[in-house]
Amino acid sequence: MGAPESLLIDPFLRMARGENALNEHNTELGEWDHAHGWGAVYEEDGQLRVLRSTAACWEDDRKLKRLRDRRVFLLHARRMSPQKKVELSQTHPFEQEVAGASWFFCHNGTVRGIAPPRESDSREVFRRLLPHIADGRILEGTRTVYGGLDDFTGANTFLLGPEALWAVCLYSENRKYYTLTLAQTGVGPIVSSESLEELGSETTRLPNGTILRIDRRTGRVERATLNRDDKTQHHAALSLS
Repeated sequence: MGAPESLLIDPFLRMARGENALNEHNTELGEWDHAHGWGAVYEEDGQLRVLRSTAACWEDDRKLKRLRDRRVFLLHARRMSPQKKVELSQTHPFEQEVAGASWFFCHNGTVRGIAPPRESDSREVFRRLLPHIADGRILEGTRTVYGGLDDFTGANTFLLGPEALWAVCLYSENRKYYTLTLAQTGVGPIVSSESLEELGSETTRLPNGTILRIDRRTGRVERATLNRDDKTQHHAALSLS
């Protein structure tokens, strides 16, 4: 798993500048950018490493060069929620060691009313997942944690562990903006916030409430559902938040 930097960087920058697709926010290309920091998980010397920056990704050539000729596992461009700050501690992907292994987490959207003072909603969702990760019950834990979320715009997340990438597509508004896509490419499956022409023609949009597990070794994609009630379903993501 992981894709070459040469395939991902240009479409990622285009997405972050709001120049890739029209949606409920970006009604004209370039209206809705993600300029409040960015991050990546990439492979170097056989190890996964995290890169974060508070700069707009399209203005950060020096750090982008660190991804050159690397395999990239996560890319995230941030658009901060109201009342938040541009700071490195709020920049995704977050990282946490569990039982000697590193886990990485990105979130798109806003979950209201769950974060303690001076903490972020994204970190709180990750914190709630950690005991389930430690128990090795990620699917069950994902259903428990996300089933308990009541007030959110989007709870799209990417969770990368030593064996697999877990992606959740869950939103309560702005279907075009929040729907994740799955592309089958020559280097394996890639989940992104928007359809990207560089990734190939076999691209599908994920239904609201979808959970994906992508095996890091084989690229096999397994699908499950969150099994939430219809209080969010009737309203009806490389990542942006």
